[in-house]
Amino acid sequence: MKRGVVLLVVLIAAAVAAFFMAWESPEDPARRTLDDSAFVLDGRSTTCTALFREPCGYELQLEYNRRGADLDTFVNSTDLGPWGNSLPFADAAELTLQACVYSRTAGKTVLEFVELGRGAHPDAGPVELTPFWNKARQDLCESPWQ
Repeated sequence: MKRGVVLLVVLIAAAVAAFFMAWESPEDPARRTLDDSAFVLDGRSTTCTALFREPCGYELQLEYNRRGADLDTFVNSTDLGPWGNSLPFADAAELTLQACVYSRTAGKTVLEFVELGRGAHPDAGPVELTPFWNKARQDLCESPWQ
């Protein structure tokens, strides 16, 4: 009898917990979508998808929507070092936006950003990629604590 009552209480508690988890849980980030906003880049109205020639993931799209109005000026007028200044606009813009994503993500540092950057640019190291991290955080991205 005592076992039956304990089992019943456990089952009820599990059902209540499952209900609240389903009720309160945020939508799966893989299923969330954002508008692909257009901004004037290099004199043309450009979306994130058009700039990078593939649909942007949620985090990149979010940063593009937040920073797109200032992205053209930032990339074209910021000294990103000899390597960074020689990149095509789309590559420099992507690294800049990724720096914004990582700078507002708990636990992400310049080390993880360099690792991410080297995935797309194996010829780059910390010396080439750190200017994107520093300049984007100082001049383009809002503080991660705001």
